[in-house]
Amino acid sequence: MSSVLPVLCGAVLLGAPGYLMLCALDVRLRLRWGWAPAVTVLLTVVLGALFRVLGIRWTLLSAVIGIVLLVALAAVVRLALQRRTARRLTTSTSTSVGVPAPQDWSRGTAAAVTGASILSGALVAASAARRMGGISTLNGSFDSFFHLSAAAFIRERGDASFTTALSDIYGEPTFYPVVFDDLVAILPFDVITAANAMMLAMLAAIPPAVAAMVVGVSRPARSAPLLVALSAGAATLFLSTPAMALVMGLWPIVLGVVCLPPAIAAVLMLTDRRHGAPGVGTAAGLVLIVIGTALAHPSVLFSVAVVAGLRLLAGGIERMLGGGRLRGLIEVCAALAAAVLFVAGSHVLLSGMALTKPSLDGVGSVLGEILLDSPRIPAVPALLWPMAALWILAMIGAAAAVRSREVLGATAALGLLASLMLGVATQIDHPLAVALVNPWYGARERIAPLMMCMLVLLMARGLLALLESGGRRRRSLPGALAVGAVVVTVLIALVTPQRLPLMGSLAYTAYGVQLTPYVTSEERSFIERTAQELPEGSVVLADPLDGATLYWSVGGVETVFPTMSRPLTREKTLIAHYAHRAGTDEASVELCRALEPVGPTHLYRDTSEASGQRINPEDSERWRGVHDIPESRLTLVDASGPYALYELDPAC
Repeated sequence: MSSVLPVLCGAVLLGAPGYLMLCALDVRLRLRWGWAPAVTVLLTVVLGALFRVLGIRWTLLSAVIGIVLLVALAAVVRLALQRRTARRLTTSTSTSVGVPAPQDWSRGTAAAVTGASILSGALVAASAARRMGGISTLNGSFDSFFHLSAAAFIRERGDASFTTALSDIYGEPTFYPVVFDDLVAILPFDVITAANAMMLAMLAAIPPAVAAMVVGVSRPARSAPLLVALSAGAATLFLSTPAMALVMGLWPIVLGVVCLPPAIAAVLMLTDRRHGAPGVGTAAGLVLIVIGTALAHPSVLFSVAVVAGLRLLAGGIERMLGGGRLRGLIEVCAALAAAVLFVAGSHVLLSGMALTKPSLDGVGSVLGEILLDSPRIPAVPALLWPMAALWILAMIGAAAAVRSREVLGATAALGLLASLMLGVATQIDHPLAVALVNPWYGARERIAPLMMCMLVLLMARGLLALLESGGRRRRSLPGALAVGAVVVTVLIALVTPQRLPLMGSLAYTAYGVQLTPYVTSEERSFIERTAQELPEGSVVLADPLDGATLYWSVGGVETVFPTMSRPLTREKTLIAHYAHRAGTDEASVELCRALEPVGPTHLYRDTSEASGQRINPEDSERWRGVHDIPESRLTLVDASGPYALYELDPAC
């Protein structure tokens, strides 16, 4: 199957609901497509909860109807309010929000900038997909198996609620950011194709989101359209987010990254008072953008909080330098107090989130990789040239912003420094360092999007400084050279085999370069075939690290362990440890009570080199009771090489 149609459908589902809502509310923001995903997230959460209460199944049809009704309701409310208070509403819904109203671009200019940002995203998706092996290729990473099962459960059960959608996985209502899984569940393709399509659509949405951030906070200038288009192009140079999407299968956090740039812009716009306080309607809309970002993935909210705190700090310092010492001192103290509370709260409440092991490289080497946005993947080289132009321009931008005493520029510079410090802190085994990075699971890839946003903002400011240095009538030669350097860097980086195309292969086809797949193509074929042949009501028992989760997510056959996460309930833990004891004198009453409601009818075994016991023996030990089920309780149903399916005598 061609990837064009699925990815296009994913992009429409990700952006269209939010875009239509922004239009219905007459929110006058440039590059609405960049802001739209955060609004889509918010609409998805609202509809998921509403459908749960009303008993409506979450399907493509019901979601579309729900979105249309919400958009229509928003438009009706807006028109009614406009009739009553037209003049006041015109002021309150202006997008000045602390910055000038949208610059007076011609329709052609606006279309060109929008097209350039969307084209940048399309090129990212195309480059990333070059070595995936096709849109229906299975991602072999650990986390992808969880989200394939999650999307399949939502599709089967019709429940998209934040707390109950994954009850079948967790055994009880549990909060989880399921918006990515909700969207995948209603795409009209098989679950693997739908997940891949939405993942590529999210990567394609990042350049427009970055462009929306830049146009939202930058000051008016004749070169603004060019700067925004170049910012979208610059967003294609960063690798940490594509690595999380393509190699690690961390798809919900990628959705959060898509929403992060608009959320940062919203915070900066809300706190900028150069043009007066924002109207109530606009302020509420921007707050909802931040809420939508938090709902996409809560860890991204901490990146937004860092920017908000640094904006308060930079504003306080500027006030102190400008004569308002008391108020400035209060703002600085408030920012420092918030930082202390952040660290203390993280140490107490988020200590269990330090899940990422530090790299074995030295701090200096790690800092170099952070500066180049090179993820912790040995197969991906840390290349200097793609990031060199951005860093040079960012330093020029930081100097220009500090010299002009620009609070937003100073905030971006402080944010860039903070992102580097947080990245290095992931390598330091000290309680303070661990507390600093707990909200990001101790992974520098999750912190890197903050660096991306700050670096691009400063890059745009540096380009503006160079372009304005030659006077109004002609662009300066340094400015023209800088623009050319960014364009050439982007065009070359998008086709360089060692970057996006390489990552597109690592968890899809070139497993030997980076990881061993949890499921080979031969095993997937066996599982798909036997799943179709199993009678209705069958339940498959297996070590999930052997790929048995596909019996559920792809084949639609119930499995005892639908994800590769540790057994999530006491009953399933008993089965995992002691299933082999069923029917013996050692069998406990609790074991039989656990087996009875599950009712496993078949056992799947993988004895290949890529089995769970071979590639991950420590984790596979959690299912030792499944491995040791005696042959006397098994009747062979089908086998192909090292893969075998048995009929199981539960013996309880």
